Order: sequence, then structure tokens, then C-alpha cells
Amino acid sequence: PFGWFAVAMSDDLAKGAVKTLRYFATEFVVWRGEDGGLNAVDPICPHMGAHLGVSSTVSGNDLRCAYHHWSFNGAGGVTDIPYTPVIPPRLKKGCLATWPIAESGGAIYVWHHPRKAAPKWDVVPLPECPDGEWVLHSQHDWTINIHCQEITENGQDYAHFNAVHGVPFAPKGELKIDGYKRRNTVVAEMNTPRGPMTGKIDTTAVGPGQSMVEYIDVCHVVQAQQVTPIDSEHTHLRWQMFHPPGISDGKLRVTRARIRDLVK
Repeated sequence: PFGWFAVAMSDDLAKGAVKTLRYFATEFVVWRGEDGGLNAVDPICPHMGAHLGVSSTVSGNDLRCAYHHWSFNGAGGVTDIPYTPVIPPRLKKGCLATWPIAESGGAIYVWHHPRKAAPKWDVVPLPECPDGEWVLHSQHDWTINIHCQEITENGQDYAHFNAVHGVPFAPKGELKIDGYKRRNTVVAEMNTPRGPMTGKIDTTAVGPGQSMVEYIDVCHVVQAQQVTPIDSEHTHLRWQMFHPPGISDGKLRVTRARIRDLVK
């Protein structure tokens, strides 16, 4: 599959940090410069084959290889060779393959395409909060022995709600596809301690790697979901759960219980 896929959370990569990440049955190296910007490149130094994720450091906004201290910018170009004042133009232009990278909603994404095609859409932001900024309640992640497509298909399969989630009646759903974008709205009757309640689940997804799910009933919960293939048989699933700010103590207790149920 191709698209934007989450590979880390923003808090995982401080300024000056370098990480080797393993997804898509391959490796790449990510670093955050002193300006806070993110960069991602293939892991092997084109000079003498050292692994850039091993003992490399960040110098300003550039990545400095530990073997001969060649430095590379986020465009894959050589910016410094300490033992010569002359850098050949072909090295300055870019000799190290790069990965498109973005940051949104507290997550770090890279664009993966098996034929290295450029990004075809932008990372999906969090939906607009009705009152101020969303409050992050919790973060969750799992490694699952499954192909990532299975998770994406499950998101459109509201017929399982009765058997798996105990919804008393068959939910009503509407699916719209526009290019790479999917919009899925489900209205379902749900059993609660105070009796039946009508709830709405509104999902917006672009590509296979990212979806925003809004649960709207007595609460308003946003589930930001990222589905990232580790390889063809293993998937890294991440959730971030949000709720609106300034809600009452009673509603906050109900919201927290709702999120616990969703995460179960």
C-alpha cells in the first residue's frame, strides 16, 4: 500500500535526536534539527556505506555521519566534508535518498510508495473542535500479526456491530468514496446503563494509513487512528483519544468511561 503512515509520535523525537525506524519491510533514519524540523533519509551513507542510524549526530539541522563526519541536509545533499573545502556539485545536489515527512496532531508521518512516487495528498488533520482545542486523553498502540488492509476494511464493516459490540439493531450506514478519500457515517442504537441511546460514528480516511473517527452521542470523542505496515504480515496500530475542553465533571466521567469502552 502507499500513503502517509505514522512512524513515531512527536514526543519520541526531541531536537537533536536520531532514530532508525523499521517499517515497510525496510529501514530509514529520522532526525529532528535544532530548528525543530524533521528529516528522513535512507539509512546507508553513500560515501563508505556506514549506517547513518548508528552513532550519527545532529549538527545544526544536518545529520553528521559517525564514520567520516560527512554532513547531510534534509534534501540528501552533502553540506560538509571536514577534510576538504570542496564539495562536488553532484554531492551538494543530493546523493542520499529522502523520504517525504510531515507532522500533525502529535504524530510523525512519512510518505511510502513502492515506486517512490511523490505524495498524492496531504496528511489529514484533526477535525475542527467545536470549542477551543482538543484535549488529549490517552494514547495507545499495538503490534498486530495481520496485513494492514484488514484493519482498513474492518473500519467500513459496520455489519459486525451486533455480533462484536452488542448493538441491539442493525446500524444504518453511508459510505462515500472520492478519489483517495473515504467518508463513512454510521447511526446505531446502543445499550447503556440508562437505556437505549442513538449514537453517530463519523469516519474520514484518506489512503490506508490514517483515519479520524468521531463518536457523537452524550459525549464527543475523536479517535485519531494510524495504521502502519511493519511488513506484509505485521502492522503497528496507533490510537490517540481526544475530547473537547471545558466539559463538566459529570460529562468528563462519562467521556472517560466511553473511551475505556472503545479501547477495550
